[in-house]
Amino acid sequence: MIPRPAVAALGCSACRNSIIKAVVARSAPTFQTPPLGSPHHLPTLPRRFISSDRPIGNVSITIQESAAPKKTQNDTAETDHLESTTEKPWFLEVDPPRHPPSLHTPSLPKAPNGAPALMEPMVKYIFEDMGLDDISLMDLRDLDPPAALGPNLIMLFATARSERHLHVSSGRFVRWLRRNYKVSARADGLIGPGELKTKLRRLRKKAKLMGTNTMILPGGDNGISTGWVCVNFSISDAVSDETASFDGSGRFSGFGAAPNGTTIVVQCMTEPRRNELDLETLWQGILRRNLEQAMKIKGQTMQDPKELESLISSKVQLPKTESAIQWQKMQQASQQQRHYSTSARRLPNRMDQNPVLSDTTQDAIKEDSLPAESGESELAILQRQITDMQISGTPFTSEMLERLVWGIFHLSPSEGEPSTRLQVVDQLLLTAQERGMHVQSKDMLVALIEAAVTSPAYGSELRRAQKNLEYLLLDLQTPLDHSQTMRLMTAYAERQAWDRFWDTFQAPARFCIARPAELYELAYRVLVSSQDSKMCIDALRWVYPEMLKEEPPVHPTGPVYNALKACILVADPAAEELLYNPPPIDSMDTIGRRRLKHREFVRVLKEVEDLHRHLVANQAREEQAEAMKRFYDAETPN
Repeated sequence: MIPRPAVAALGCSACRNSIIKAVVARSAPTFQTPPLGSPHHLPTLPRRFISSDRPIGNVSITIQESAAPKKTQNDTAETDHLESTTEKPWFLEVDPPRHPPSLHTPSLPKAPNGAPALMEPMVKYIFEDMGLDDISLMDLRDLDPPAALGPNLIMLFATARSERHLHVSSGRFVRWLRRNYKVSARADGLIGPGELKTKLRRLRKKAKLMGTNTMILPGGDNGISTGWVCVNFSISDAVSDETASFDGSGRFSGFGAAPNGTTIVVQCMTEPRRNELDLETLWQGILRRNLEQAMKIKGQTMQDPKELESLISSKVQLPKTESAIQWQKMQQASQQQRHYSTSARRLPNRMDQNPVLSDTTQDAIKEDSLPAESGESELAILQRQITDMQISGTPFTSEMLERLVWGIFHLSPSEGEPSTRLQVVDQLLLTAQERGMHVQSKDMLVALIEAAVTSPAYGSELRRAQKNLEYLLLDLQTPLDHSQTMRLMTAYAERQAWDRFWDTFQAPARFCIARPAELYELAYRVLVSSQDSKMCIDALRWVYPEMLKEEPPVHPTGPVYNALKACILVADPAAEELLYNPPPIDSMDTIGRRRLKHREFVRVLKEVEDLHRHLVANQAREEQAEAMKRFYDAETPN
């Protein structure tokens, strides 16, 4: 034990505690007792713990001795050994704690090229000082026309932890912009402390007047929980007045103000509100449609859809935290096409042996070995057959799909309502899409329109479906093949939808594509089958001149000549007779001779006949020259 006077000699309590702990921890402490009669009447502590030149803990203690005894040789050796082996107390030899590195290091979005200088410090402030998470950035400066929020728009999205955190951080952000960058920002949806107290006082007053205490409903909108604060500001404070605008030729083009500056919008939302609104998906769709329209206007075509997706991804920076990446993977997995699983139940392979059905539904039902129930309609049998194909995993082909669609629409009207047929077709198309087929292609849309227009059950519902399909076909903005154009023209002519018929006939010209001779021959043949002289007259006045202006021009030869001449005779039945057997000129007066000379379709028929004879003669001469060339080549020796 250490004598109490020795410990009490130390004035610092920390030193006393350290000495006591050190001595207690030692197994066998040794003390040096001064000889009797020495000036030190108190026992001294070991030199390891108290020294005249070494600190104890954080306190340096110096003991002054009036008449200290001389050190012996053993004391000097022991002191040197202790000072050389221990530079600091053993209880201080502890390594500092080491924290493992963070596994989820968030990556902040980078400022796009040409963005204002405050973008990078602003994003850093939003993350570090405001404490918002899942920050994403969208560069919407290429929108034409610009968005209603402002020109040259850059939008950020961030998530707050709670409603209180949302409003407090948004208010500090507005003050930070005003203090550091002299930017006056507007925060829509922000509730300040004073306004919140006022709203709560009014709610309590209203609850007291109504005698209830349930004015604040959980999850309800009481004016104090917005979940969304939109901070928007413009970097350029210059306001451009509306002035008159003139184009390159000097003509007046209107009034307006040129957009200047950059508009920055920061969408701060709570997590439930952000998931509910899903503004990122909305603005990505707007950006995609705007880029597609801009490329169509410039005459550029995007062959690979991945190029458009890469262009969009270069303007969109989504959060790259682990949770956000996992959520994006889940969304992509839910949107991808699902294919048939090999573990599904397999039925007999009767559909695999006959993958393509016959033209009629009856033959298709005969090929299928499904037993028909008593009183079951052909539409129900066909629907059961489609269900069997879905379960069995039979591979679809485009020819098989078109035959099934044709069979569904061309059942007799008594077999089912048009709405039921549309449901069956929708189920069939959904199955084909799940199998990896592209059901919104030109071929499939043309087949659907053709089958719906020529259906025996054509009515208001099929007419509405036809308009929707035509809108999808028009939205593709790609020209149809000539065979597809002829299929649609034939279907519209059968339904006598002449507006659609001529609109389809004029469609190639909108894409600067020349119409072939087969298309004109079909148009003339349809006009002849209608036996409507008025429609033939109106059509011949613009179809025949366009035929001669095609590049290359379409000449009246072969089937085109026969159909054109028949159409002229429907428009004017007496044209041929007046052309070849005109009445005697002596028996006609001056007005009659003038009318005969300028009779429209007599003149058109004469032009067609002369052109036809000229072309036939040239063709005969070319054939004769080709035959003579072959003859001389055969006679000439090698």
